[in-house]
Amino acid sequence: MSERNVIRTYLTSLNRYLAPLSDEEAGEVVREIESHIFDVIDSQEMAGQEADVTRILARLGPPRELAAQYVSHVRSGTPPPEGLSAIATVRKGLSRTFYYSLAVFGFGFGLALFALAFVNLLVPNGVAIWSSADGNTVVIGLMQHPINSEQPDTLRGFWITPVALIVGYIIMLTTHKVLGFIRQTKAEPHYV
Repeated sequence: MSERNVIRTYLTSLNRYLAPLSDEEAGEVVREIESHIFDVIDSQEMAGQEADVTRILARLGPPRELAAQYVSHVRSGTPPPEGLSAIATVRKGLSRTFYYSLAVFGFGFGLALFALAFVNLLVPNGVAIWSSADGNTVVIGLMQHPINSEQPDTLRGFWITPVALIVGYIIMLTTHKVLGFIRQTKAEPHYV
């Protein structure tokens, strides 16, 4: 039997044992397993090894056991079956990227608001908030000539300082708490 026929037979058998799930859920599981099998084959061939389909399928386990694990995963939220390292690697990379992106964005935005408050103390009435297009666009920034600028849609004053400090603090505190939660759950096995 050719490799593709062996894979097709395995997936057909798996699909039969996924009967407790809806057709859509079962199809998604079969596509995920099929994708994983071909990813492993590709990675082995790229490494210069001969892809042994029977060994790959043996690592996944019998279709009945794999289907039972997936049914349990979909129905009650238990962890997905072991052996899907390609999927775990992608999730790990995505979670690391998300973690650092969140840190840069949250702390960067909070520090920018702190800097805005500090500049407003150094240059009184030099920081302003502009609203244009009937409030659809809001811009916060420094004015080049603060004394000469008297536009009706410009808000200036020292009130910007406490608001910027409070909002900056809240953003940084929230970022710190969320990152702490992510760090805490990173040590535990979790599945999204």
